Amino acid sequence: TFFGVSDAIAMATTTAPLGMEVRDPPTDGISSLAFGRKSGALLVTSWDGTTRVYDVDPESGASTLRHRFDGDFPVLDACFAGADDRAVVTGGLCNAVTYHDLASGTSSVVGTHGDAVRCVAWDEETGVIFSASWDGTVRAWDPRLPAETRLVRSASLPGKAHAMALSRAEDASRRRLVLATSGGKTVAASPRAFLEGAGFVLNRDSTLAHQTRALACAPDGESFVNASVEGRVAWERFGESEGDKSSQYAFKCHRTKAEEASAEEAPKPFAVNAVAFHPVTGAFATGGGDGFVCVWDGLKKKRLWQSARFPASVACLAFSGDGRRIAVAVSRARRNETADKQMADAFSNAVFVRRVEDAEVTPKRK
Repeated sequence: TFFGVSDAIAMATTTAPLGMEVRDPPTDGISSLAFGRKSGALLVTSWDGTTRVYDVDPESGASTLRHRFDGDFPVLDACFAGADDRAVVTGGLCNAVTYHDLASGTSSVVGTHGDAVRCVAWDEETGVIFSASWDGTVRAWDPRLPAETRLVRSASLPGKAHAMALSRAEDASRRRLVLATSGGKTVAASPRAFLEGAGFVLNRDSTLAHQTRALACAPDGESFVNASVEGRVAWERFGESEGDKSSQYAFKCHRTKAEEASAEEAPKPFAVNAVAFHPVTGAFATGGGDGFVCVWDGLKKKRLWQSARFPASVACLAFSGDGRRIAVAVSRARRNETADKQMADAFSNAVFVRRVEDAEVTPKRK
């Protein structure tokens, strides 16, 4: 069955708790999560204007807020920067790309866009920060250069940026920066070639009919996942050969029927708000407005695992660099309409971290 009922019966289903709840969470909608690849610290941004960095240990149940940066505008995205995660880069409704030094606690503006900065990513290979904005541009910044020469490349997008993902494949030739924009467009570039003036290596219509909410690149750099607001996910290839095109597909997910619904009533589609690849096994996780996290084997087209239901809509999720932990943010900004209202209010903005079990993320290969 194509991601169907038989797969759901066969998959592992957790009865374990949702995970350790992180202390001192944001007070408004959570907009992004990221683990430091070296430090293992957890980065959280919010519509309350804060950027927070935590130490989290689900084994002991300890969580400590190590750094907090406060701003006057909502923060939409953030990433760690530097080989040792020594800094954090943020973007948001202030229209600026901001660099926060964790050692000194200081913040400085790297550069600005003409509208909100929707996405940011730091490229380890080149040391450059990429930003994508609602102004319809993607820009590359070198924070090591003087302010007047820091903008090293700017290119027009087909529309407003909705999502962006950076591939970190070991093979440098497979590294890609992929973006989804308004108007249902998907573009991709080679980061290093982009800095040298090259155009997009991919520029096509999205395979999904509705707006993209999230993107993620596979660890091998050959594929990426596109998640939409209408409860669908597409597995796509960067290549344009007939073989690449024939291996692409889309499927329905996060379509949950309310308990009070009749037997004839179709499941309601919920937005797929988050997607992340496990860095070791290549399986990918999705988080939806129905309050569930699911893990999928994209190559075999099978669902491997589904979480217990979170108390509110899943807004963001992230795997740690070693794949041993998963962080899930729930937020009232995208509240699960079928969740218990009292429970959802109690966890209106929360981050849960738990250990990942091998059976949850390991595809079965024959």
